[in-house]
Amino acid sequence: MPQERAKTVHVIGHTNPDADSVCSAIAYAHFKNVTDKRFLFTAARAGAVNDETRFVLDRFSVPAPVALESLAATVSDLDLSKPISITVDDSIQALALLMREKGVRAVPVVDATGRLAGIVGLKDIARHYMDSVGFANLNRTPVEIDILVKTLDGRIISNTKRRSVLTGSVFIATMPRAALLNRVESGDVVIVGDQHDVQLDLIRSGCSALIVADNAPVAAEVASAAADQGVLLLSSPHPAFATVQLMTMSEPVSAIMTPQCPTVGLYAPMSEVRDQIVKSEYRSVVVVDSDNRLIGFITRTDLIRQVRKMAILVDHNELSQAVDGIEEAEILEIIDHHRVGDISTTAPIYVYNDPVGSTCTVVAGIMFLYRTHMPREIAGLLLSGILSDTLLLTLSTTTERDHVTAKQLAGIAGVDIKDYGRDLLHASINIEGRSAQELIAADFKEFLIGGKKLGVSQLMSLDCAEIDRREEELLAELERLRKANGYDLTALLITNPLTEGHERILLKGEVWIVEKAFDVRVKGDRTSVPRVLSRKKDFIPAIGQVLSQSRHNR
Repeated sequence: MPQERAKTVHVIGHTNPDADSVCSAIAYAHFKNVTDKRFLFTAARAGAVNDETRFVLDRFSVPAPVALESLAATVSDLDLSKPISITVDDSIQALALLMREKGVRAVPVVDATGRLAGIVGLKDIARHYMDSVGFANLNRTPVEIDILVKTLDGRIISNTKRRSVLTGSVFIATMPRAALLNRVESGDVVIVGDQHDVQLDLIRSGCSALIVADNAPVAAEVASAAADQGVLLLSSPHPAFATVQLMTMSEPVSAIMTPQCPTVGLYAPMSEVRDQIVKSEYRSVVVVDSDNRLIGFITRTDLIRQVRKMAILVDHNELSQAVDGIEEAEILEIIDHHRVGDISTTAPIYVYNDPVGSTCTVVAGIMFLYRTHMPREIAGLLLSGILSDTLLLTLSTTTERDHVTAKQLAGIAGVDIKDYGRDLLHASINIEGRSAQELIAADFKEFLIGGKKLGVSQLMSLDCAEIDRREEELLAELERLRKANGYDLTALLITNPLTEGHERILLKGEVWIVEKAFDVRVKGDRTSVPRVLSRKKDFIPAIGQVLSQSRHNR
């Protein structure tokens, strides 16, 4: 019995992935694959890898996680079995028997190369059967003799001209002998009983084929005459009327199929699949690859059970920061170190939200707790996430556990924290050649607080003169973002790690919120705060407190 394919669980961070988000996703996916064999855990990212993270991945020779645009379910999330299909050259009878055996109402039709040619269903067979009442001519749809013999379960007595197909009018020898001989022309097909004299007369009249019904005996004289005249002589075990009906069922499937049918690829959203199935008269869609080859068939039955991607969220727990389609996904766990956001689930899940400086500190703690073997590269990634998110263990969010964990990880990774931290800092603050849009988008997060929609970015730079020169450009980008996304306030926190106790803030929108939160004055959309701010521990909580008081005072 073939082993069932393990279902994939995506371990993914927020939509502007930083080092902590990417590194914690990779490390936690590694941990889960070691400790949980139910699923295949794969690290993913919901955006581009920034320069700092690229430096970390290259330093420890770890590939970037797969980019994931959406967690909405796609066709690939279905447990697709090998599809039932029929070829264009198969008989309608073979189709009917296949559908009865498999208990299906529609079947994809393929050509000799396996490419999709159309679709056929019970209604097409029924329509063909009704249309075949009074069946009398094969010229429009010739019947292949091999298929006819197989359909009739008959046998060929003579075929000296080696005919491969039958054409012409079809007659049943039930009328008076003279009338029959008068109507049959060269090239016609006649179904007869055991009248030897009629059989001989029909052969001499020039008919192309003679089908003897009811397994009636065929005289040697008749067989000899058929051979001499080049007439196909065939024996059928069925009565004359049943033989005619089976002849109609010997026509190829291509004669009754519908060439146009709804198709989807493996990565089509399930919402699109549902729409197409509802609109399709066959209540189904065909799954094809880029070369139009059949790879699956989806019917209404496949939609009874809800299909959802599975995910573990790291370094975030708010809808505004999550990858598209998060509402449709089944969230299994949340591993984070931020404030509790607005993501909800339909079932109880495991949530580990710890107020330390980095999600990587949380993941490392879990691995240490379970005594899971930690490879050098995983330790290096976790250390990098901690140093990045705590600004080399200097931000106010840094805890004693961050210090202890970073020291342990540095030992496993074989690096010196100060030396490596200096390299990491240099990789993270390079702003040369980058547009204002790129600089702000690199670490931009959206927040919904107290009825206000905020967009807040953080930027580190050692070059104060360069920031001075580009302030207007940065302010213009903040204003563009505010108008484009309906933010009440956009802010850019600019930190120089080499200066102590100073945070420059550029603002657009309702700047009064920042003035009240930090007791400062904003002039020309600029201000400064006499201390280094952590977005999650200092800036956002202060903003939240002001907005909360403002709502209560209304």
